[in-house]
Amino acid sequence: MGNRILCCIAIFFLLFILFFPLDFLGDFQKYISLFLFEDFIGILTDSVLRNDKVRIDLSSDSISMFILTGLLAVASLIFSFLISKKYHRVVLSFSKEAVSLYLIVVLVKYGLDKIVKAQFYLPEPNILYSRFGNLDRDILFWSTMGTSHFYSVFTGTLELCTAVLIFFHRTRVLGLLISLGIFLNILGINLGFDISVKLFSLILLVMAVFALKDDWKPLYRFFVLKKETQRAGIAADDLYKPFMVWFKTAFLGLSLVMITFPYISSGNYNDDMTARPFLHGAFRNENENSEIRYIFFHRESYLIFMDRNEKMRDYHYTAVSPGHLLLEDYNGEKISAEVFYSKKDSLLMLKTGENTIQARALNWKKMNALRRLFHANIESAN
Repeated sequence: MGNRILCCIAIFFLLFILFFPLDFLGDFQKYISLFLFEDFIGILTDSVLRNDKVRIDLSSDSISMFILTGLLAVASLIFSFLISKKYHRVVLSFSKEAVSLYLIVVLVKYGLDKIVKAQFYLPEPNILYSRFGNLDRDILFWSTMGTSHFYSVFTGTLELCTAVLIFFHRTRVLGLLISLGIFLNILGINLGFDISVKLFSLILLVMAVFALKDDWKPLYRFFVLKKETQRAGIAADDLYKPFMVWFKTAFLGLSLVMITFPYISSGNYNDDMTARPFLHGAFRNENENSEIRYIFFHRESYLIFMDRNEKMRDYHYTAVSPGHLLLEDYNGEKISAEVFYSKKDSLLMLKTGENTIQARALNWKKMNALRRLFHANIESAN
């Protein structure tokens, strides 16, 4: 019974690796998953949950993703009974190796993202000028992490080193133990700050536990009982070793190409230093009687207005022609705007209809949150 449960878990992880979409590996997983499961998910959401507002896009922590995970669990249970017991050892061995490779790819991806500041971005001006208490916890966490280049590189390097340890069989146990701490911390962050990758981080944690399934008893004997021990694992049959070598090389090689290609093609190895659009930054309205206090230009082509009560209205903008922007709100309503910015005197002129705003650029990069200070002792901090 225990082997069948382990086999079911092993099959689930294989199915999860196949059908859980990782955006950085392309869209093929998403297309395949939607092709196979979209109708089932639609039936369950309509007839069982009676919710016609569910987005069936398999996005992180969405209802569709929870349903997909449940369907994969049911399929795993069925396959575990269909597969003969004599093949359980092969399934467990292959799944354990596949899980280890999957964890390597995930750690490399997010490790590199942290090193080049592609995960925790430098906070945008509209965030920096927002009141602390008005921000959601997930934005607060993300923004705080984005202010420290050192911490981002440090944690990214730790994840990369862990991936290297898992890659080599001699150091795999050590790497997986470190990854347990990494994934447990990530899960705690996602739960504590309500970040929407809770399901994925939980499964990564359980994957690391599963990858150590043959090592828990030896580790207990060594660390708790203080007895000598020898690691005993389930080795794959010689017949399958060439396939495992090919699979490992192909999976890791293709994944590394797809992970590193965006960095190489863009030449962006430190997002903090990447050039922002010409219209980017924070501007203070010079008319003290106006309801609009600040204007922000976001790097992702958003124009944001902050009023006296610190409420924000944002519009996605498209540059139709030099000095002419087309603003669009979330309801699809479009507004034409004329804009002029003189970098010499930091003056911005924004005209929408009969309303004209004159604002002056603020040096948001000099704000305290972005100052790279380091104090070796408390006296030097004063």
